[in-house]
Amino acid sequence: MFGKDNGGENSGESENVQSSTNAQSSNKNVWLQRGILGAILLATGIYLFQQVYVFAPDEGSLGGPVKGLTPNQLRKFYATRVVFKKEFTPEEGLGPLFNGKSCFECHGQPTERVGGEGRDVVSTGVVRIGRRIAQRPKAKQPLKDVITGLGQDDVDIMLFQGGPALERKSITSEFVNKYPPDCQIEIGSVPSGAELISLRHAPPLFGFGLIEAIPDPDIVQNVFKELKSNPQLAGRALSQIDPLTYRPRISRFGWKNQNSTLLTFTQEALNVEMGVTTFFQENEKSATGISNFPKCIYKYLPSEPNDKGHVMAQLAYHQALLAPPDRGPITEEVKRGEKVFEQLQCAVCHLPEMSTAPIVYVVDPDSPGPELKHMEIQALESKPVKAFSDFLVHQMGVKLADGLPQGGAQGGEWRTTPLWGLRFKKFLLHDGRTSDINEAILAHGGQAEQVVKNYDALPEKEKSDLLAFLKSL
Repeated sequence: MFGKDNGGENSGESENVQSSTNAQSSNKNVWLQRGILGAILLATGIYLFQQVYVFAPDEGSLGGPVKGLTPNQLRKFYATRVVFKKEFTPEEGLGPLFNGKSCFECHGQPTERVGGEGRDVVSTGVVRIGRRIAQRPKAKQPLKDVITGLGQDDVDIMLFQGGPALERKSITSEFVNKYPPDCQIEIGSVPSGAELISLRHAPPLFGFGLIEAIPDPDIVQNVFKELKSNPQLAGRALSQIDPLTYRPRISRFGWKNQNSTLLTFTQEALNVEMGVTTFFQENEKSATGISNFPKCIYKYLPSEPNDKGHVMAQLAYHQALLAPPDRGPITEEVKRGEKVFEQLQCAVCHLPEMSTAPIVYVVDPDSPGPELKHMEIQALESKPVKAFSDFLVHQMGVKLADGLPQGGAQGGEWRTTPLWGLRFKKFLLHDGRTSDINEAILAHGGQAEQVVKNYDALPEKEKSDLLAFLKSL
């Protein structure tokens, strides 16, 4: 009995020691794993903190937030900055055809600042295509004689051939290992029969929230001011239906003023540039429009809409709070140049300053889509908008006409390009055809033809002063 008891006790001690040893070893492994995981998370957190906060531009500078935001609004700004720079994947809705994987890819200059212009037209531009409808009267006339006045009833946007905007990358070419070799998507290329081909340079987004906050009546009033000042220069106000409110809003975004709000501007960019669908536009244009789209790819595509509004809201919020560009040094030469700018009547269309509304709401990036909510941003209220634009469309003549109607604008009409931040821009005009301000001015025609003639006749000293003024913006 006693021996058995001792034997039993010794056996139990042996088991307990072994169990204790195993437990200690297991605990060490657990703590080691936790330590490694913790180190990874800490390093990731430090990296993200540095990228988002430490290395972020100051308030009021390019790529940074507007001045005067609350701590909560700033937190949301930096959080949505990550989304702006994020590269989307096919599983998240990228493609099947697209032009860029992120917003930053097309809006990241100068010096890698969030919200800047595209790097160049070839890699970060959009190609829009179209052709005249054969049955329409303007199809029977020489293109150069009618290109400026082509409207939506005159032009086929070639939807079933990849139009109106081509996507020049595909998920099967960019993510080769994800898809079978026999299931390849043909990238967008200019189809035969397209007689209207327009390159579009990716413009900067700085100060977009201030632009959106300009009251509609103020933009409409610019038409009457211009009619009174110089009827030859008077522009047209365009409007679009806001898909959230189902009410018309005056357009102000896009080369042809095709968008009235940052949400619709963002939705168009998500769909055309990245192929990401939202509840505004559930079907990706390329997947439903091109007849030779491979059927085998559909089983790899995520359900639509890819975004129910949350991503769109975050991107719209970030753009809304991007600071406008500051003026450069104002020298005596710049002051003289500003007077020349006014004397030539450039300031009639490139209106130096407008103002935002006394109360401004911006979409809340944390609101669940599609039930988007808005938040008041006092930092945008009753603020000057020194954009140098009337936000109207003007007929700009044959040299700049692309013949493609869009959002109510005709083939030769373009929105008055805001001039703020001009000193940072490398590519000028809608197609980025030049980096020379003088060349860009001389390309103006149509309603601006007489102004350009007067500019060309200026003494060289006054021209130099004017260019110095423009380079200070």
